[in-house]
Amino acid sequence: MATPEQTLKNVEDLLAVGQAEKPQLLLTELIRQMSSAALSQWRADLLKTIGKFQPKRRKQLLQLLDQKTIAASSSVHGQKTTVAPSVAHVQKATNEPSLVHESASSSYRIPAAQTGPGTLAGEDALRQDLARLSEQHIFQWSSHYDPCLTRHFDYYLAGMKESTSAGRYADSAQRLLHDHASDIFAKGYGYQVERVGQPAAMQKSVGGLARFLELLLAYYSTRSSGAVDRDSVQALRSLFSFSLLGVLQGYGSVEFQGDTGATVLPRHFKRVAHYLAFLEPTVADAVADLVADDDLASRIRRAVIPLLESIDRLIRKDHEDYYPLPIFGRYLNSRGRFEIGVRAPQSVTSRHAIEAHAYLGYEHVTPFVLDEALASSVALVVAPLPPDVAAHVSPKGRLNDMVVRTGERQDDVVEAAMHAWDRQIYELRSKLPQTTPYNIAREFPLREPAKTTFYHVKRTSVRNLLRTFDRRNGVRLWCSVRRSGKTTACFDFDFTEGNSAIVPQTCGTEPTPRGRLFYDRICDAVATQTAIDNDFVAKIVRECAPVSVENGQRIVFVVDEYETLFGYLHAAATSQGLLRYTIVQPLLNQLVEFARDNLVVFLGQQPDAHFIFMDQNQLAPYVEQDSFPLFEHIEGTGAGEFGLLVGKILSDRIETSPRFMDALYGETAGHPFLTVNVLCVLVDWLIEQKKPLHGLRLRRDHFWSFHKQKLGFDEITLCKDYSFFREAARQAMSEDGYRSNRWLYTTYWVLRHIAMANDKDLSVSHGDFVDIMSRIPAPGELPDANEVLRTASQANFLHVSDDQVSVKIGMLGRLAASVRPAQA
Repeated sequence: MATPEQTLKNVEDLLAVGQAEKPQLLLTELIRQMSSAALSQWRADLLKTIGKFQPKRRKQLLQLLDQKTIAASSSVHGQKTTVAPSVAHVQKATNEPSLVHESASSSYRIPAAQTGPGTLAGEDALRQDLARLSEQHIFQWSSHYDPCLTRHFDYYLAGMKESTSAGRYADSAQRLLHDHASDIFAKGYGYQVERVGQPAAMQKSVGGLARFLELLLAYYSTRSSGAVDRDSVQALRSLFSFSLLGVLQGYGSVEFQGDTGATVLPRHFKRVAHYLAFLEPTVADAVADLVADDDLASRIRRAVIPLLESIDRLIRKDHEDYYPLPIFGRYLNSRGRFEIGVRAPQSVTSRHAIEAHAYLGYEHVTPFVLDEALASSVALVVAPLPPDVAAHVSPKGRLNDMVVRTGERQDDVVEAAMHAWDRQIYELRSKLPQTTPYNIAREFPLREPAKTTFYHVKRTSVRNLLRTFDRRNGVRLWCSVRRSGKTTACFDFDFTEGNSAIVPQTCGTEPTPRGRLFYDRICDAVATQTAIDNDFVAKIVRECAPVSVENGQRIVFVVDEYETLFGYLHAAATSQGLLRYTIVQPLLNQLVEFARDNLVVFLGQQPDAHFIFMDQNQLAPYVEQDSFPLFEHIEGTGAGEFGLLVGKILSDRIETSPRFMDALYGETAGHPFLTVNVLCVLVDWLIEQKKPLHGLRLRRDHFWSFHKQKLGFDEITLCKDYSFFREAARQAMSEDGYRSNRWLYTTYWVLRHIAMANDKDLSVSHGDFVDIMSRIPAPGELPDANEVLRTASQANFLHVSDDQVSVKIGMLGRLAASVRPAQA
């Protein structure tokens, strides 16, 4: 049976993805089963969770809690007991919506009463908590800012939906975040510039701003699934818009050395441009002034603002039940184009999002791009039209319906855009029932990094793994199958954790500016054959830090794609023998020295990449491997990281039962990339089966029917969705794969043999595993069987229990069994 802590977490996870009935049932059952002592112990936590429900459900739960508390206390003491006032009582007394009182373990206060005449309830609490963040947890985005702002934003959001003075809440959020941003970015820059100089301090400041804005969009993304009525949509857009405006205005007011935030922002326009897509038009107009130069801001006003205004008017339209909430946005600088996607009506299964484009200048608008937009079912294009393009548009009915020409009065542009939206929505809603629905799982941006922020899932499991080494130094190795979310998790860490500074770096494609500075500096030294200084590692790590590091402060240095680093070092030293002694050996030694007072974390796929030049490798003995978590799943609930991921993949348009989630997790083990692949194929199968996607609730029997028909070796071989991992497995099991990576070669062959021996359970005995190792067709020596078993289980390839060895990620074993290894 789940503990109260587990149940409360499950409830909050379900609420976070927009579910309501299931979490209410779970919480109701928990309260009914609790003893008097348990109710007393958990009351504050129960109130905190109840406060996250919508008003009607919140009231029902509060009444149950009060009744149960009185009854339980009376039965123990034999007398009538007065209980602490609940949220309902506070609301009645103050006429203001409120969340709950803080629990004893909470670091942040949640308002419960009016603070004074004319003062917005909750404003003082948010102000005090922001001051605490500035003083004690500056730039700790994930661990402190996220939970604090989420609690206060939930309170503000409830107030904006339920109050007639929603503007007061928006104004309050804007003012407080303006003052806070001005405070922390001035403080952070002043602290850093003395230590690393103006250019580096400026880059770190812009990086901090990017993280703050990502935090706001993550909140908007999480709450968007629950915004289904006009009040909710308007409140969410307004809260996000004015919060983001406040942060940008606060940053713009900061005085840097010989510079101001107002002049810095336009130089980094591309880093903040995509946020315009989610803003109310009046706020977007103000933001354009902040983040763009005069010419660019003028272009935004001519094309982007009218598009946003048309969305705003659709939301406010009378006698309508569809509210087009923006769910993605991006700016393509090379094409001078904004792309904005709004959520399609719930009843429409032909697509998840309706897309619109806005062009900033004539030079990017050609007949080709308009025809391309038409072929891609873009709803409308707002653009200035050169004469030749205007001639191309005029005679073509469909293009003429889709393209809205700028340059006229803004109201005319807005009206024309609304007509285009109306036509598109009407066409979508009037499709015949037998029209093939759209596979909404394919909207998940596996290969579109610009869209991933909106779909991001916070990996508390990875952060918790890091916290286990809070006071331990040394070198840790976190390995997992490719595309497990390692890079995203690595760069999602806070800048600081406790008394430690977190310094993430990658040897692959950098997700942030300066994200692979460490690897680039090593490559520069090799290219110029320059011997590294005695303090090379210590100096470069400090330079890479997102925030300045105090002398003596512990550093957690995270190196992603670490195989690339050691492969490069080995190749360099092999081709130029002297480099082993001027760069490679000193670097390994310095990493050991650095790890005595700090923590180094290597992230990758294979656990043996650091075994180079073993006759003099001082680093290798210090490296200890840990198990890297895939997306966490709470069995029987559909909650946790895995539940959030599936909710985003299916856009919360197809409901999933807990038993379906258990079955899906049993096949993908929470591997994000393969989970997306499987769900894309599953939704295709549902369409083939003519299942009505609207209102569908996936059950366990749905999954097993799909499994039987679509997850056989032959079906996997023919399915394009698995092409990435099919090729990865094929290459890994080839002779070239053996020569480049014996460990990976061995592991994939083990997966193949286990899956072929037992395609149902994907499991063999330990004795059969040893036999499999002896039958791998290797052109040379293989790693030790027990070593493979240990390292592969820690890297999410295998799972060991009792006398059984099984494939950890079922789909990976099936993929390995379905391909023919590549020829040398």
